[in-house]
Amino acid sequence: MMRRAPVRITWLFGALGVAIAVACKGSTAPHQPTLCPSYSGGASQGDSLYGLYHLVSYCLDTLPAFTPPAESGHVTLTRAGGVDSFIAVLVAQGQAPESILGTYTHPLPDSIHVTGNVRVSGVAVPVEVLGRFLLQQNTLSVSGRLAVTLTSPHFLSFIGARSAP
Repeated sequence: MMRRAPVRITWLFGALGVAIAVACKGSTAPHQPTLCPSYSGGASQGDSLYGLYHLVSYCLDTLPAFTPPAESGHVTLTRAGGVDSFIAVLVAQGQAPESILGTYTHPLPDSIHVTGNVRVSGVAVPVEVLGRFLLQQNTLSVSGRLAVTLTSPHFLSFIGARSAP
């Protein structure tokens, strides 16, 4: 009897999926992709952006967002020699890691501007992110425009969590 339960659940989800597909097929409204979320609000008084943030999710142009375990990565914001540095590493399952290395500024109250290079398999291409952020406790949410040289700009949003401030 225990062996049949997964089959029944699979059949139920399959039937539900078919019903939703049929209902949507009859709709006269075209499918409209949902834009990535937008964030703003800055940081709480005394909070620092510095830290290591592990990927919770990221979105490029439209939802759905990419999340672990299919996508993993982190963003590190540090200060070295009076310059705020930005390092982001994104790893999609089965693909080479992509890195963005550069510097950032965050004009008050909630803007962030990253300039640097995106590196894939040793090739570096200039990149710029102009956006806004929201830091709540240990969650950093960033949204804005991602511009990579020789490509069209994309809307980007990212949520990262740090273990300690």
